[in-house]
Amino acid sequence: MQLTVLGRSPASPNPGEACAGYLVEGAGTRVLVDIGPGVVAQLLTRHHPDELAAVVISHMHADHMLDLVTLRYVYPWRALPADQRLRVITPPGSADQLLDLAKGVGGARHFEDTFRLSEHDGSTPLRFGELTLTPVRTQHYIPCWGFRIEADGRTLAYTADTAPCGGLADLADGPDLLLSEATLRSLDEDAAPPEPRGHLLPAEAGAVARDGGAGSLMLTHLPVDGDGSWATVLAAQSYERDVAVAEPGRTYEV
Repeated sequence: MQLTVLGRSPASPNPGEACAGYLVEGAGTRVLVDIGPGVVAQLLTRHHPDELAAVVISHMHADHMLDLVTLRYVYPWRALPADQRLRVITPPGSADQLLDLAKGVGGARHFEDTFRLSEHDGSTPLRFGELTLTPVRTQHYIPCWGFRIEADGRTLAYTADTAPCGGLADLADGPDLLLSEATLRSLDEDAAPPEPRGHLLPAEAGAVARDGGAGSLMLTHLPVDGDGSWATVLAAQSYERDVAVAEPGRTYEV
């Protein structure tokens, strides 16, 4: 199984980078997980969207889904036959928000004429041939799901956006690679009490990877000034092993 980082930026993008977008390839199948601003341009340097089995979205914040608008413009302005439409899977309860977005950018059928839209149910594995994504609910400011992705005998766990929670521990239970957000430089950047938190410190990502026995840890969705070593140092102190930062455009073996 391979992971290609198309975008790693948080909502406030790092200069010259796309927001969240991860191309996963395994068992002869390609799936794009999240499609934040700038991701489609990066995808097109490698594959036409028709080469994807699906686009799967973790949650409906703009930095994880807004390039659906751009993706629509890759296709002609005519309704495609249903069996030729790209499969797009969004979180439970997202249909109304997607419809509002469609109306705002091109009309109610802006997406429906090109994509086969559906929602996952929050727990049932999504199967694309021999590649499987299992959604796991995380703790964020809005409903959000990470994914355990399995193919070729390997497991990639993607946290999406999350604070420390039981779902995060479930995601990090023994994957070969834990792809974890590490958005916060300090807790002052997260929601203030009594509001629930929504993101991780690098040290928290490291502790989760250590406690779950993750084979390796890669940080993403973080502000990067230079090489990102500010985050890897903090995460490694908890993980007690070397930690990588996701590099845009790079492909990794899981």
